[in-house]
Amino acid sequence: MGENTKIDPQLMLDRLHSGEPLLPPLVIRHSSFESDRAIDAVLEVAFNGAADTERFNVECKTRSTKEDFRKATQQATDNAKRLRCHPLIFLPYLSPDRLAELESMAVSGIDLCGNGIVYVPNRICVVRTGQPNLYPDSRLVANPFRGRSGLVARILIEKPHWETLSELTDAIAKHAQLKGLSLSQVSKTVSAYAEELLVLKDGNTIRLADPIRMLDQLGKNWRSNPSARSHYYRSSKGPLRLSELSNSTKLAWALTGESSATRYCTIAQGGPMKVAVSDMKLAESLLSLTPESVPSFADIVLIETQDDAAFFANEQDDDEVRYASRIQTWIELNAGDARQRETAKDLHQSIINASKA
Repeated sequence: MGENTKIDPQLMLDRLHSGEPLLPPLVIRHSSFESDRAIDAVLEVAFNGAADTERFNVECKTRSTKEDFRKATQQATDNAKRLRCHPLIFLPYLSPDRLAELESMAVSGIDLCGNGIVYVPNRICVVRTGQPNLYPDSRLVANPFRGRSGLVARILIEKPHWETLSELTDAIAKHAQLKGLSLSQVSKTVSAYAEELLVLKDGNTIRLADPIRMLDQLGKNWRSNPSARSHYYRSSKGPLRLSELSNSTKLAWALTGESSATRYCTIAQGGPMKVAVSDMKLAESLLSLTPESVPSFADIVLIETQDDAAFFANEQDDDEVRYASRIQTWIELNAGDARQRETAKDLHQSIINASKA
């Protein structure tokens, strides 16, 4: 099946008629679809050839996202208590991890790919797994934690509650030196987070549900750009005044996270100062610099990049020096050497504490 395969609910229900296999060697002896509008089906199931049956209420979902899985298991469990039968969910695909989770909850589940678990404590346990996902969801955003989409995660960690999508979109544009995101792009990214249960949407309001997992996903998915151009320099006219880079509104710039660490952490810094810039030639024209061929003798490194995160939510001191955000600094330290990773732990905690405050 292709990436954009759409599941017809009737296709799923058609597999639940009497005489059809549920999960071999279990067979559906009787099925009902209209007795209760709150459920999708009631099944009587037995081993092939056996007389004794077990009764299940079925909750179908046409997608296999975390949110659909959570809703299906909750609805099936609630209805099972009401109807005094066993809960069973039916999704397009159930991964091995999902099957293990179902077993821990004593909830049965089947999919359209041949995977499933039918579990009745002390009575039945049939498990089939290993079949590939034939119905992959077309994700709203390829990777909502990387690139420009990741800016949405960063602003949600900084401020977990937003009244409207427009307010969130405007805030992203305000904090971005480069181009912000459109309302549509923010909407798709927020929906992707909601599918991962990272964000809760209630009407127009948006609320971050899990700042720790959101921050960890940003760190896990971040990639440095090894092909970015880096030029080394010495200052030719005394101490550097980085604020001169702000003399052009066409240039985006900020210290990298690594060089911003002393603003947020107690850590010894060595080597030249690293500055991310959106235009190398323009940055060179604004500073009085002499090229340095030996990196260890350099005072400053200009790194040309179009990475939006480098220029997002920057902080500024009294000398008008722009620092990488607290989140970007943590991400870079977390991807660094052992000493930097150890320092990153305290910064991680401070970011989470501020988000939860």
